[in-house]
Amino acid sequence: MEADGGAPRPEDEALFDGQLLVEIEAWEGGLHVGLCSDLTPEEERFQGGLAYLRCFILSGRVVAPKSQRGRSIQLWVNPVGPEVRFGPEDLDEVGQIQLHSREAPAPDFRGSLFLPESGLLFAATCLSTNWKYLNILTFDERDGHASVSAFSFSSIIHKSLEAWVARD
Repeated sequence: MEADGGAPRPEDEALFDGQLLVEIEAWEGGLHVGLCSDLTPEEERFQGGLAYLRCFILSGRVVAPKSQRGRSIQLWVNPVGPEVRFGPEDLDEVGQIQLHSREAPAPDFRGSLFLPESGLLFAATCLSTNWKYLNILTFDERDGHASVSAFSFSSIIHKSLEAWVARD
């Protein structure tokens, strides 16, 4: 089925075919501090009873693949501590991206990425000075959802990606 303008709808094909390149248009640092509710699990409490949440919220446009070019995306980059474990027996992804409902307002895609909390200051510095692109590798793409296996930031479109962007 085709969306307005004759382009295939993302629901009807692989979302990204394993890779997504995003041009970062804006970002902001999010911070929430408050008291936890009685329903907050013990392991999610900071210093016994504090809700302390930090993140970066990135807004951008898809550069490639061509089937998604120009679509808007919003990503929450969430810091994770050393207690979060990755691997075959633990968390098997470093983020997720979902196609946002057509009935809802923009963005077209929403997602989250996990960043080791030790990289938070470095990421803030580079986002404010020179990072312009985010390259995301995906797997398990189905039903408007993709898992993220890796992501990297850069100030330019890396030479290894130029042919892919131009071809698409």
